[in-house]
Amino acid sequence: MNVKGFRRGVWMSSIALFGITLPTFLVGQTQIQFDAFYTCPGGTRFKVFSCAGNEPGSSCDVQTFSGTRSLSRGPAPRGQVMGFVRTCHLQTAAEEKAVSARGAAQAESSSNGINVGDSVEVLTGFGWTPAKVLAIQGNDYKVNANGVQVIKTYPSEVRRVGAANARDHAAGQYRLHDRVQVNVGGQWMDGTIVLENGMDYQVQFGNRTVWAGPKDLRPSSTPAPAATAKTTGPPQPGMTSCAGKIEGRYVTTGAGSATIIFRSGKATMGNGFGGEDTLECWVARDKIILREPGHPEKEMPIDINNDGTLQVPIYGEFKKKGN
Repeated sequence: MNVKGFRRGVWMSSIALFGITLPTFLVGQTQIQFDAFYTCPGGTRFKVFSCAGNEPGSSCDVQTFSGTRSLSRGPAPRGQVMGFVRTCHLQTAAEEKAVSARGAAQAESSSNGINVGDSVEVLTGFGWTPAKVLAIQGNDYKVNANGVQVIKTYPSEVRRVGAANARDHAAGQYRLHDRVQVNVGGQWMDGTIVLENGMDYQVQFGNRTVWAGPKDLRPSSTPAPAATAKTTGPPQPGMTSCAGKIEGRYVTTGAGSATIIFRSGKATMGNGFGGEDTLECWVARDKIILREPGHPEKEMPIDINNDGTLQVPIYGEFKKKGN
């Protein structure tokens, strides 16, 4: 039957969604028992909450279930509901106990170690955003993110706060600065994640970087090599400090509220969610490089467009909005 879970919220337009087609008619003296579970052939369950009248065409408020999972809720003609009341039966106490036990087992096995009430991060158009778990159904998580309730799916849209564990790695989740092995042309190379975009990761190994997805990544136990390059001075020949050359506040022109404030050779990046980093800033003609102080291996290249806007990896275009 073509019914989605609560993740899609599809409204039911006819009780025929049960997969059984019945004519619309009032069946004998059968009465509807409101707010009680009915079990139908195939295991689908439903509840009738109310009916607007006693005529076959009167609208009834009906919700369907698969196990403990809500499927859809909406109006259906009383005549059709009466047909299903006749075809199905009131759920017994033993059936209810069995359904509850299956639901509890499913929740335990598919919670991914994330529970109701936990703080998590969910993927939005603005990147990974703090949220709190309100409900769980399998890998679907109902969360409150900045006052908005949404449904997000693990692992592509939900991750636990803090370091990824073995279960997350198996699902393809990693974190910024994780040590990993990346498959480059069939050879596994040790590296460090330096940028992330959802479940795509930029890995740096030596002087090279490569973007890779979960199928080309695996955890590495090899520690990061000690930095041997100098930690001061320009990252490339011909580059000089941004001081006096790139100054002011730049804001992304796309979705979100990410900012970069250039001041006296430093760049402070804000992601719009309260987090920010202060980086060294170097410039040469049409190129800027931001670098984490003391870590020459952690650099972000930025292109200067012909119109003076900046092209920043992942975030897109930034435009100057103030001094």
